[in-house]
Amino acid sequence: MKLILIVFHADKEETLHEILGSRLNVGFTTWGPVYGKGRSSDPRMGTQIWPGENQILMVALRDEEAEILREALQQLANTPQGEGIKAFELSATTWI
Repeated sequence: MKLILIVFHADKEETLHEILGSRLNVGFTTWGPVYGKGRSSDPRMGTQIWPGENQILMVALRDEEAEILREALQQLANTPQGEGIKAFELSATTWI
């Protein structure tokens, strides 16, 4: 099982929900706004100096579902709409 964390510009939420809805039928959790700075991005701090907000989407998937999401996110990353999206994959165990 994999835990996928996707950090994204808040304006990408609908795009990510479309990917999850069209390719996978899974539950997910979204939280935000969250603030920060990536290695290759400007800060998004929700201020006049550093405007913008991010969100985080978390989804737990079976390995084969994680591969589907990984491929969809990679395809998205290769388009202009993919700017501002970072994904992290962790091994996960369900215990409850």
